[in-house]
Amino acid sequence: MIVMKKHWVALLAASSLLLPATGFAQDSAKLLTQAAGSFRLVDDAMTAAAEGQAEDLPPASGEQPAEAVMTKDGPDAVELAALYYYAERKQDDRVAAEAARLRLKFPQFEMPQDVFLPQSARGADESALWKLYERNDFTGIDAEIIRRKTETPDWTPTADFTDKLTRKKQRVLMTEAAGDKNWTSVIQAAGSLDPATETEMDLLWTLIDAYSEADMKQPLADVYRGILLREGDKRLPDDVLVTTLQKAIRDFPAAEVQAVMDKLAVTPAMQAGLQPVAFDLLRKSVADFNADDKATAPLSEEQLVPLKTAAQPKAEDLALLGWYYLKIKQPAVSAQWFSKALALQADAQNAKGLYLSLAAQNLDEEAYQVAAMHLQDLSGDPEFLMNALSLRFAKPDAAAIDEKIVASYSTTILQTLNADHAEILAWYAYNSKQYEAASAWFQKAIDWKVAPARVKGLALSYLRLSQKQEFAGLEEKYGAAYPDIWSEIKAAAPPKGKKAASVIKPRGAIQANYFRNFQAKRYSACINDLNDLQARGQMSTAAAQIGGWCYLGLSRLSEARAAFAQGLNGSGQVRADSAYGTALTLLRGRLTDDAEAVLAAYPLSPERDREIRAEVYVQRARAAFDQKQYQNTLDALNARASLIAEPADLSQLRGWAYYHLGNKSMAKQVFQRLNDHLADAGVRRGLIAASQTDTRR
Repeated sequence: MIVMKKHWVALLAASSLLLPATGFAQDSAKLLTQAAGSFRLVDDAMTAAAEGQAEDLPPASGEQPAEAVMTKDGPDAVELAALYYYAERKQDDRVAAEAARLRLKFPQFEMPQDVFLPQSARGADESALWKLYERNDFTGIDAEIIRRKTETPDWTPTADFTDKLTRKKQRVLMTEAAGDKNWTSVIQAAGSLDPATETEMDLLWTLIDAYSEADMKQPLADVYRGILLREGDKRLPDDVLVTTLQKAIRDFPAAEVQAVMDKLAVTPAMQAGLQPVAFDLLRKSVADFNADDKATAPLSEEQLVPLKTAAQPKAEDLALLGWYYLKIKQPAVSAQWFSKALALQADAQNAKGLYLSLAAQNLDEEAYQVAAMHLQDLSGDPEFLMNALSLRFAKPDAAAIDEKIVASYSTTILQTLNADHAEILAWYAYNSKQYEAASAWFQKAIDWKVAPARVKGLALSYLRLSQKQEFAGLEEKYGAAYPDIWSEIKAAAPPKGKKAASVIKPRGAIQANYFRNFQAKRYSACINDLNDLQARGQMSTAAAQIGGWCYLGLSRLSEARAAFAQGLNGSGQVRADSAYGTALTLLRGRLTDDAEAVLAAYPLSPERDREIRAEVYVQRARAAFDQKQYQNTLDALNARASLIAEPADLSQLRGWAYYHLGNKSMAKQVFQRLNDHLADAGVRRGLIAASQTDTRR
């Protein structure tokens, strides 16, 4: 036995270089991270040993951690007592010998991970905590820690778990806040990050985005410097630096980014890696020039070569060149680049650029054709589209105008309430002998802004329509204001008139437009159109019903109810849709009983009836639970479950209702079933609560 002991001492001495110079006298938690060699030493000793066991084993009566209880094929707490005893006293040779003995006796034995931790840091198996950790279930972790402390007051999680949990919480908080664009919360969660030493770059990049969005220039610059300007062996990998510089292009002038690039490009590999950054920097330089009204000196053609000669050009790069040449007053060149950009990507900006490039060359017909071909793309900017189309209406003899163009022009006029363009359209209608449409548009123009030419046009329209009474009223109203136009009006010859596309009268244009706006979820524009109809006394029940959906889309509930109430005066599908909308609006306002009353007064389709009733029962269940009427909660949930499958959140509500009614076994069944299929903190809390109560019983 003495010989064997000397063998272990020799092994330990030969392997002493593997241990930190300070030995095991240091804090053991620190040793766990620094003294990896101590585990290798033990493994080597176990492998070399052929027989023998430790001498002078201590009594196996001390309290051992739960982690010491191994599987049925491994050592129990009694078998492990000596291992923990020697480890606690820093007797490394005996730890090695005891581990060798255990491996001989239990071939599957592995050294416990907590063997070198202090007693206070050892405790029950943390596998449950780590499972919750993997699911980011922080509430569940807190509940589990509270439960274990209740059972074992002196137990605490290991330092490893605590440290990793703290970082995990920080990561999750930052990520979730960034996803919600809550930049203030991102910054608060990142409080402990040190830009000069942090190794998890994605967290620093998230912080960069937060400072950028919050327009906090100084801390933003501090984070960038902390990443980019580390020196020596602290310098970060090239790919990290490249990614960070690409973000910096968004936040800093091109000259500042270029200065940092010059400092970092110290190796051929880094110089190659920075090429994409240099290309992005060129994009930024051109974009900044295009956007700066004070910048007039053109960039050098040599600078622009990478953009012009890209092997796989992007539409946005071609458009950059288009806007650049348009700004330096080379519209013929800019038209070429915008044409290429449109070929790759048809959108409003590229269409606008090509239109302006052609118009700058006085190529009005070509410019008009661009606008006509991109009506849908340009509809989001009605002012621009209206101006682009007006050239043809001001020169109706140039060529025929398509009906789609007329409808689009009418719509943009109504969207912008532009009197000048209403007058242009009115004269177009008058000259093509569409006198009713002309009078309607002249009236619109006068309503928005009165002018003598508009009064004259309206008067001429009345004459052609033989509306003598309306003509006399108009002359009486504006005769004194515009005395010179009346003799011209009475002497004017009728227009020669060529066949032209029909001009939609304002009412018709509004009716066509409000439904398009509703379909496109442009609810405010839809309501503006309907208000115009309402002011003229032209609101139908069908239009009112559409208005209800638009108000509901804007969460203007009282106005939605009023609009649907008008729709209820209709018949057939309009009435049914209005009843459905009314019920949904009442439910949105938590007027549950009123919503159910709608079902009795206005029968709906089976699908809609089931949908409304299901939500009625949901609201009743939640209201009853809030009022601690738990049996009423279950009654409402049961009624709903007879109509439609129960989702997880309502099943949780059911579990808690059983719990508060004292039916702990049913509560546990509900929570257990949810826990089997769902990783949710609330479910785990319910299961713990129900299980603990059952145990006490």
